Amino acid sequence: MSWETAVSFDLLSKSAKLLASDLFKIPLSKLQNISQENKVKEVSEWFESESLVLVLGAGASASYGLPDWNLLLQKLLLISLKSENDTTKDEIDEKSGVLAKTFSRVFEPNSLVTARYLHNHFKEKHPRSKIAFETAIRDALYSGVNIDDESDLMKEIRKLCIAAGRSPNLDSIITYNYDDILERCLKNIQVDIPFKSIHASGMKTKKNELAIYHVHGYLPSAGKLTTKNKVVLSEDGYHQQYSDVYGWSNLIQINKFKDYNCVFIGLSFSDPNLRRLLDISKNERGDNEIHHYCIKKRFDQDNVEKKLKKLLSENNEILEDKMRAELDLPEFSNELVNLMEKFEENDALSFGVGIIWVGSYDDIPEVLNKVRTKSAL
Repeated sequence: MSWETAVSFDLLSKSAKLLASDLFKIPLSKLQNISQENKVKEVSEWFESESLVLVLGAGASASYGLPDWNLLLQKLLLISLKSENDTTKDEIDEKSGVLAKTFSRVFEPNSLVTARYLHNHFKEKHPRSKIAFETAIRDALYSGVNIDDESDLMKEIRKLCIAAGRSPNLDSIITYNYDDILERCLKNIQVDIPFKSIHASGMKTKKNELAIYHVHGYLPSAGKLTTKNKVVLSEDGYHQQYSDVYGWSNLIQINKFKDYNCVFIGLSFSDPNLRRLLDISKNERGDNEIHHYCIKKRFDQDNVEKKLKKLLSENNEILEDKMRAELDLPEFSNELVNLMEKFEENDALSFGVGIIWVGSYDDIPEVLNKVRTKSAL
């Protein structure tokens, strides 16, 4: 029996709960004893006590048409290819567009390698400019963006910033996004919401101003860019942020993760620097309690079932014929989903973070509404 077959047999013979407890040593009782209602209630209490910090990733503003990481690199690659070409404009647009779209899909280059190349390219092409790379990123970032229709999520975030009582009731917002979608949303109503975007060392808020920390840099859609608008995109930027423990952005994150309660929206925990800072903060607190929550979409069982079916059809060696005939695909897919969710819960818990699962991204505004209004689930 092959190793893959042995593993498959083991998977098929156990339930998701047993798999999770045996293979990943997840403290299931701690995870299962906290109901969804109690999780939201706890976040609501953080909001009421003004210790709540929202931490936003790319998913928070994705509905506006902003490019994800890979599409942004593709757009920058297109710009760089155009500048390298000596043919006519129409030929440049056609050829460069095809090259940029197919290059990443065919060769799947490491994103950090691609970003490093692009950073060096714009430095070489514009040696007298210290923000050539940031200018190119801004051009690519806002191309195709539509802010006419505000998302329900951004509307709900705005309501958290102007809740009854002292305004703002949020302690602050940390965002890993370069864009100004949030700022424009806060300005797009008749109510004055005092806030300030912090994106470089030495910048401070005034009393009663909501701090919006752009810890990876800030590229507003309008206005002149300066060296204070430097962003973390290329490899050297990540290296600098990783090594500079006492840099302003690292200190802000450590402080908020250690002394406040955060809700993470629209991001994963795959960023090495984020994981490191959460680890530092947890060690400084000195306990294993849940101090933060991450709102995440549940895995789509139908999608998992399709992937599993494709995997098994293309890899006959994984299952023997008898096991393949006895396999209940929907049930096994459900076990895989449960296993993966327990796996992610365990990973988050190691940083002192719990997970609030939602059925779809459209459910996130409803969760925030319940946090703000303290209404029952």
